[in-house]
Parts: sequence; structure tokens; C-alpha cells
Amino acid sequence: MEIPLFPLPNLVLFPQVAVPLHIFEERYKLMINRCIDQEDVFGLILLNESAESESEDSISRVGVTARVVQVDRLEDGRLNILCAGESRFRIVEFTGSAPYWTADVEFFEDDPEVEEGLQEAYARVSRLYRRATELTSQLKEMEIPDLDLPDSPVGLSYMVSYVLDLGSPRKQELLESTSTVFRLRSLIDDLESAISQLQGQVARKAIGHKAIRNGDLGKPGQSEFR
Repeated sequence: MEIPLFPLPNLVLFPQVAVPLHIFEERYKLMINRCIDQEDVFGLILLNESAESESEDSISRVGVTARVVQVDRLEDGRLNILCAGESRFRIVEFTGSAPYWTADVEFFEDDPEVEEGLQEAYARVSRLYRRATELTSQLKEMEIPDLDLPDSPVGLSYMVSYVLDLGSPRKQELLESTSTVFRLRSLIDDLESAISQLQGQVARKAIGHKAIRNGDLGKPGQSEFR
């Protein structure tokens, strides 16, 4: 299947995830309008952030098809769109680059998994993600949101991979993995690291609040004892 490509730095999309995009380049305004008119998908794919220009060497080989589900047309033909990630693909061969990149692609899913360890990994990631959300809410002094996590292990692995504050290379590694168990177990390490950092931030914030209550951020001022 041939699809148009949208290479972007610092953004790795996952299936079952929605992402907003602002479209301002002429070539991509053309591409997105064609996809909307023809009800087609395009491939959102990671561009090497250190690349000086787009080339076959700087575009990743694995991405996710995106479908426009909402559009807001602005001045000068610019668009704000909401895209839903659908299927992972591998580039088989680039077929063009003007006015935008196109490629023949093949789609792939995770390998069939044995049940051993899958539900345990799902439960642990769910628990850790909820804990990270609680700590984030505490840090920002917000109410803890009601989380509606995906019911399936693969869906949870996609969602957490997308929302965690990880570098693009790390997210790309998770995207390319064909093992749900591997992705979930990898996310356990990432979540535990994030929770440790959040706990430290919450503790430091509590100390700061206590110091403020004690007066002058804990700095001695005029004392009654002279």
C-alpha cells in the first residue's frame, strides 16, 4: 500500500492515540486536504531530530497511520487537526518526495503472546500509572482525575508509551517492538523511575510549604530572644 508520509521531529504516535497537529507548510496543507477529501490516511513518522534535512536516511522506517477526525480551518489555508493513530507500518520502499514523501508500506501487529506474565504486567503497569497520576496531581495541587485505562494489555502499552515523558528514541523503540509483554515490562522501569522523581518533587514541595508556614522560608528574622 502506498501512503503519503508526514515526518516530524520529537513526535512518535501510537495506535489508539489521538494527537493534535497544526498544519502550515504548503506541501502538508495539500497532503492533509487530499486525505480529508479522499478519506485516506497518512503516515506520521519520526524524523531524526539532528538531521539537517529530510532524506531517506533521516526518516525512521516505522510509523503509524493517522486519520483526520477533526479539522479547524484557519487563515491562509492553515489547519488545526486532530488525528487518530490507527496501524503501525514499516516502509518497504520510498516512492517519491515531491511535493511530500510517499512510500510503499506493510502493516504489522504484535506477535501472538503466551498468556504467562501478560496479565501480571498489565496489572502492574496500570497500578504504577495510577500512582504516577496521583503524585502528579498532588504536585500540581489538582484533583486526582478518574482514569479510564484501556482494557487490553496492548492498548495500555500504547497509551502509556505515548503519554510518558520519554525521549523520542525511547518511544520509537517501544513503537517498533512486536511484543506486548516486552513493551509493558519496559514501561514498568520507566514508570518506577518517574514515580521516584515525582516522590522527590512532592517531598521537596512539602518541605517548602512547611518552611513558609514557619516564616521567612525558614530564615531567622527578628527574634523575641535577644
